[in-house]
Amino acid sequence: MRTPQEDDAPGSGAAHDRPLTFIDLFSGCGGFSLGLEWAGLRCLAAIDFNESAIETFRRNHPEVPVALVKDLTKFAPKELDAALGSERVDVIVGGPPCQGFSKARQVGGSNHGERLVYDPRRELFREFLKYVAYYQPKVFVMENVPGMRSAAGGAFFTAVQVDSRELGYRVIPYEVQAWRFGVPQKRIRQLIIGTRRELPLFIPDRYIRETHVDLGEPEPKGKQSAVTLGEAIGDLPDLTSGDERFIRTYDLAARKEHVKRYGKRYLYDVLKAHKAKQLLGHTSRPHSDRDLRDFRRLREGETSRAALARGVEMEFPYDREHFKDRYTRQHRDQLCSTIVAHLKKDGLMFIHPTQARSLTPREAARIQSFPDCWRRLRFDPLVRIVPTEN
Repeated sequence: MRTPQEDDAPGSGAAHDRPLTFIDLFSGCGGFSLGLEWAGLRCLAAIDFNESAIETFRRNHPEVPVALVKDLTKFAPKELDAALGSERVDVIVGGPPCQGFSKARQVGGSNHGERLVYDPRRELFREFLKYVAYYQPKVFVMENVPGMRSAAGGAFFTAVQVDSRELGYRVIPYEVQAWRFGVPQKRIRQLIIGTRRELPLFIPDRYIRETHVDLGEPEPKGKQSAVTLGEAIGDLPDLTSGDERFIRTYDLAARKEHVKRYGKRYLYDVLKAHKAKQLLGHTSRPHSDRDLRDFRRLREGETSRAALARGVEMEFPYDREHFKDRYTRQHRDQLCSTIVAHLKKDGLMFIHPTQARSLTPREAARIQSFPDCWRRLRFDPLVRIVPTEN
């Protein structure tokens, strides 16, 4: 275990002379790191077992000295220490895989209920805490899905907090509604925030300030209206199903009209669209003629369940009792549904508001607030930047 350095002592000015440093565990392609860098922190290292994710991380975080493809169940903190040298780690962040807790995996009681199915990924929070125990950071932030609270009757949610307290940390669970921070989707995430006992108590209401209101809510001073799907993707060129060209040009006339309607707060301030030289990953996967006909039958913002209820004849072959919501056309003036990994496979729950196709990888990236200059390798699917689960 590293010994806390003198600059951690209350009243010491040394820590204020440099940006806080952090390491990103289970980093994926680097979305967590991107947010912290925007907040002024400096990333020292990122680790993930997925080679494609780390390739993407390196491409978009070239200033980070260490980005490793490693299995954290086999890669010890001391090994990372050899690469970091004398660098002090102030913060550790990470999102252990969430599939083991997701409420989307309830069939047969896989994550919830009496017939809980064993999933080793639920234990990976312990690998995260090994690094906390070794580096003794001032703060750690672990991110997962809200289902972590209830999976296995809350046993893992409790274990994370108990184990963290044994390491000398005060622990605060905090649930984040992403749209209240300017993200245009219905994403909810569970944070577990730990601070060392000798530091001031972390009070979420004091340190975490929501920046946006919910749709339809009044806008108090200092807060903005929610970012809608239309604001996030409305300037992008129209596509037909099956147009899989990876590189294309922006429609600058459409962008001009878009800015007139929505302003620059998301398109420029977050997505940095004006800094991207080419539009990448705005590719539309092919759909069957049957699916395309069903897409056109849906009104904007409507699910197949609602369409069937109003008497529309749909052609899809799936069980009408269990898959009534399988087709969903998103609405421009609402939040997008939470982006999920299986969007890459079919996208039927992510039909474009006005076009007969599912959302593109670039649209999925924008909905998650990745800038337009965020890139994958030329021939690899950009959609790999989306989360691994609901």
